[in-house]
Amino acid sequence: MVVRKLTSALVAFFIHFPNLWPDCIRSLCVSMSSSSPWPVEITAVPPEISTILWDVDSRKLQTVLWFAGSLVEEAGKIDANASKHLGIYEAIASNISDVVALMSHCFSAGFSQTSEDRSLQGDCIKTLQSWILFSQRLAARGDETIPLLRSLIPPVLSALSIADLFEAAAELLSDTLLNYSGFLLEAHYEALFSLLLEDSARGRYQRLVDGDFDFESVQFGQLMLALGDSKVQLLIENTGDRSQDFLTRLRGLLHAQGYPISDDRIFVPALEFWSTFVETLVDCMCSDDHQAQPWVSAASSHVVELVSGIWRKVIFPPAQDFAEWDSSDRIAFVDARKDVADLLQSSFTIIGSRLVSSFADLVLSSLASGHWLELEAAAYCLGALADCVAGDICDESLHTVFSSPLFHTLQQTDSRLPPRTRQTCILLLERYAEFFERETASLPAALTLLFSVLPDAALAGPAAKSIQRLCSSSQQSLASESGAFLDQYSMLSTRQQIDCAASERVLGAVASVVYAIPDDQERLRYLDTLLSFVRQDVSDSLRATSSPGFEHSHRCLVEHDVSNVAEHLALKSLRCLVSIGKGFKAPVEAPIDIETDRLQVHAYAGHRELLLEIQSGIITMIQRLQQSFPDNAEVVETICTIFRTGFSESEAGPFVFPPDVVANYLLQQGPPTPRLGLFVSAACSFISSLGKSPDGGLDLIRSNLFSWVTRLLQQLPEPDSDTELAQIFLDPGLSGSAEFFYLFALRVLDGREPLPKAAAADFWRAAETATGQLGPLLARSLIKNIGGGGARSELDKLSEPLKKMISQHSKSRSWLGDALRDEHCVGYQVTQQDREAFLKKVISLRGSRATNQVVREFWLAARGSKFAYAS
Repeated sequence: MVVRKLTSALVAFFIHFPNLWPDCIRSLCVSMSSSSPWPVEITAVPPEISTILWDVDSRKLQTVLWFAGSLVEEAGKIDANASKHLGIYEAIASNISDVVALMSHCFSAGFSQTSEDRSLQGDCIKTLQSWILFSQRLAARGDETIPLLRSLIPPVLSALSIADLFEAAAELLSDTLLNYSGFLLEAHYEALFSLLLEDSARGRYQRLVDGDFDFESVQFGQLMLALGDSKVQLLIENTGDRSQDFLTRLRGLLHAQGYPISDDRIFVPALEFWSTFVETLVDCMCSDDHQAQPWVSAASSHVVELVSGIWRKVIFPPAQDFAEWDSSDRIAFVDARKDVADLLQSSFTIIGSRLVSSFADLVLSSLASGHWLELEAAAYCLGALADCVAGDICDESLHTVFSSPLFHTLQQTDSRLPPRTRQTCILLLERYAEFFERETASLPAALTLLFSVLPDAALAGPAAKSIQRLCSSSQQSLASESGAFLDQYSMLSTRQQIDCAASERVLGAVASVVYAIPDDQERLRYLDTLLSFVRQDVSDSLRATSSPGFEHSHRCLVEHDVSNVAEHLALKSLRCLVSIGKGFKAPVEAPIDIETDRLQVHAYAGHRELLLEIQSGIITMIQRLQQSFPDNAEVVETICTIFRTGFSESEAGPFVFPPDVVANYLLQQGPPTPRLGLFVSAACSFISSLGKSPDGGLDLIRSNLFSWVTRLLQQLPEPDSDTELAQIFLDPGLSGSAEFFYLFALRVLDGREPLPKAAAADFWRAAETATGQLGPLLARSLIKNIGGGGARSELDKLSEPLKKMISQHSKSRSWLGDALRDEHCVGYQVTQQDREAFLKKVISLRGSRATNQVVREFWLAARGSKFAYAS
C-alpha cells in the first residue's frame, strides 16, 4: 500500500511538471538498479536500459510497472489541450521505448512457475493494457509508438495457456478487440483463432456451456465473442472449416445450461453478438453485390439453427422460483426476452414465413403436451413476429393455432394454466388482429374468449386491449353483433366483474362496432344504450358526493383502497365518454365524396332530434360532474379531451356538438377553475375546426372566444402566475382568430355602410397608435432578454421577432437604439461602443440567419464573456 501511494505521488509530480522529469521510466529503473536516487541530469546518458533491468529484482520491477500503468491511466483523465497540460502527451510518448523495454524484460525470462514471477507478469499485462488504451490518443496525434506496443502481443497470447495469467491476458485481449480492434494485426487474429479452437480451449468451452459460470469461464466466453464481433464480416463471408467451427461454438453459447441472468451469465453477451451477426447478414443480403454469393446459404443456416432453439432460453422458471430471484435479475430476464424478440424479428428477413410456421408448431405441440411454460415461451416468440408478417402469407399457420383447442383451454378456470401463459396467449389475439380482419369466421370465438376472461384481474387489461384492437379493426364485420356486445358488457357491469380501466377500453371497442351500423336510428339507439352505463356511473358518483355512507359494489372500489369514491367514479365516467367518443369517430380510411370533397360518413338526416337529445345528455353529464368537482384538474383535462374528440370530424355526430354549445360551455369557464389553460387550448382547437367560413354566427363565436381569453388574461396579476394559460394564449389557433379579427376590420373599412366604416376607421387609428406604443416596448423586452436577461436556450426563439421587426418596421433602429442605451436592459459589461456595433450589425443583416450568431455573442458579452465585434 505504501509503495502504491508513493507511485501515485510520482505520477502526480510528472503530470504537473513533465519537463522536470522527461525520462521518468529510465530514471526509476536506474535508481532501482543502484538502490540509490539517480539525479535527473545523469539520465541523459545512462547505460542501455536493457542492461540496467538485469540488475533490478522482481519486486522493484513491479514497482516501476505500477508507476508506468498509473501514469497513462491518470494522463487519460486530463484535458491535454488545457494550457497547464500542454506537452504532457509528448512527454509520455518519449518514454514509450523504455516502457516497452521494461515489459519485454518482464516477459523475456519466460513464464516461470514461481508465484513472484507470475505476479510480475500479470502486472506487466495490466500495464500493457493501460498503454494500449492510451496509445489511441497518441495515434490521433500521429505518434508512431503503436508498432512498439504491438511487439508485446505474442507473449500475451501465450499467457492464455497459463492458468495464473489467463484472467489478465483475456481481459487485455477482450478490451482491445472491443475498443481498439485496429491495434491487432492479422497475425494476432490468426493466432487467437487457433488458440480458442485448439484442444486445450475445448475444455474451457465445454465447462462453460455445461453451466460453469465462474469468472474465468465467463471471461473465456466473452473473449470468444469479442473476437467474433471484431471479425463478424469475415465470419459471415468465410465458408472455411475454421470459421464454421468457430460460429458453431459461438452459437453454442446461446444454449448454455441454466436460466439467463440468474444462472447463465454468458447468454446476454452471446445474444448481442448474434444480433449483430444477423443485422450484418441482412445488410449484406440486401446488397445487390452479395445476393448470389455462396456464403449466404452457410451464414443463413447458422441463423436457422440458432432461432430453432433460442426460444427455450425465454421460458420462465416456475412462478415460485422466479419470485425468489433478485428484483434486478427479474427485470434483466424480461429485458433479455425482449432482446430475443428483436433477434427473431431481424431473423425473419432471412428465414421468412418458415419462422412463423415453426413457432406455430411449437405452440400446438406445447399445448398438446400440457407444458404450459413452454407454451408461454412459444406464444411469446410467435407474437414477436406479428409486426414482420405482411398480408396473408402466414394465414395457414396462424389458422392452425387459432382453430386449435387453444381458445377452449384458455377459457378453463382451473388453476393448471399459469396466469402468465394465459396472458401471453391472449395477447396473441391483439398482435394478429389483421389476421382476424381477413379470417372473420374466427372472430366470434376469439372475442368470446376475451370477454370470458375479463373478470380475471390479471387478464382484464390485456383482454380489454385485445377486444379494443379487434373491434376497431373489424368493425364492419361485427356491426350486426352490436346487441350481443351490449348484452355481454351489461352482464359484466351488473355483476361488477369488470374494472374501470377495462371498462374504458371495452366501451370504446363496442362504440366502434356500433358506429359501423348502417341505419342512423338503430345506431343512435344502440349508442344511447351504451351511454346508459356511463349515466349510471355518473349517478353513483353524485350519490356518493351527497351521501358519504354510499354503499358501492364497483369492482375496482372493492379491490383497491380508493379514498374518494365519488371522485373516482366521476373520472371513470368521463374517461368512458372519451373512449366512446374516440370509438365513434369516422375511420381514417373512410371514402371521400369527390363531388363535395367531404368524407362519406353518417349525416343523421331525419334523426336530428334524437341526435341533439343524445348530445344534450352528454353535455349534462359533463356539466354535473364539473359542478360537483370544481377543483379537480383531472376532471377539467378529461372534459377538454371529450370536446376534442369531435373537433376533427367533418360531419354531424354525437360528439360533434353544435358550435354554440361548445362556445357557451367554454365561455362559462373562469377563475377559480383549475388549469384554465386547457380550456383555452381546447378553444384554439375548436376555432381551427371551424375553418374560415364567413358565417355570421361563427364570426360571433370567434369574437366572443377572443374576448373571453382576453378577459382571462386581464385577470392575471402577472403572466408567470399561470404559465400554462399565458403559453396557450399565444397558440396559433388564437393567433388565427386575431388575424381574422383584423381582416374583418379591413373588410368593414372597404364596405359601403357609413356607420361600420366609421367604426373601422376609429379602430385602425387606435391600432396605428398601439403599434407606435408597442414597438418600443417590444424592442425593450427583446433587448432585455438578449442583453443577458434570457437563457442561452431561448436566444434562437428571441431572435425571430427581432429579425421580423428589423425587416418590416422602419422605426426599428430608433426603438432598438433607445432600448440599448437603457442601463436596465443591458448589463454594464457591454460598452456603449459595443452596443452601437451590435445595433449597426443587426440592422445591416436585415433579418437574415446570421442575426442569431450576433445575438448570441451580444448575450455572452452581457453575461460577462469577452468578445469583440468585427469592424
